[in-house]
Amino acid sequence: MENQTYNGWTNFETWQAALWMGDDYGVLDSITGDDGKIRYSDVVALLDCMTYEQAAEGILEGGLLGDILTHGEFKGDTGLILALWHGLVNIQEIVDNHNED
Repeated sequence: MENQTYNGWTNFETWQAALWMGDDYGVLDSITGDDGKIRYSDVVALLDCMTYEQAAEGILEGGLLGDILTHGEFKGDTGLILALWHGLVNIQEIVDNHNED
């Protein structure tokens, strides 16, 4: 079986989500608790905000959403693309990686 990891992450989508979250200190800081840790549910909510809410507002270029829609494997229906992308992101890996630091 071929190794499907990407830059040390489970897959491209997990790496992509972690990269976008980590590139903006304010975004990641907004979900970091007083103990310096992030929670699974907060990462889900943040990714939803960065994707579904932007799509609903018609913001389809730039940021995480634009990157998914222009560099992802799926073309066509935005809702389907986002649902598939979200399903591939290993959120627990992102949480564990952040909380190990």
